[in-house]
Amino acid sequence: MQKRYQRINMKDQSTNALWASAFVLFGLILFVANKHTPTVHADGAISNNGFTMVTSPDGRGTDLLYVVDDQNLVLMVYDVQNPQGESYLNPVVAWSLPAMFAEARK
Repeated sequence: MQKRYQRINMKDQSTNALWASAFVLFGLILFVANKHTPTVHADGAISNNGFTMVTSPDGRGTDLLYVVDDQNLVLMVYDVQNPQGESYLNPVVAWSLPAMFAEARK
């Protein structure tokens, strides 16, 4: 009877230790996941003659070119398929900045 009680007690202790380590790992995962936010890094930015241009990788091997027309208040996005070689600018989208910000405020 004494051995059976010791065996059950040791089993409960090991189960409790596993649960405690699982909660600690879960807490660490939540802490790290909460600190991780996606960021975008601009490779190059130029501003001149009423235009601002910024390039940024899209994460799939191509680059995106963002062009802001300061006079007409338009944001245009172009896709650059092969940034290292001969490449073409493919228009992706164009937005009126006042309309875009008005829509975002709704």
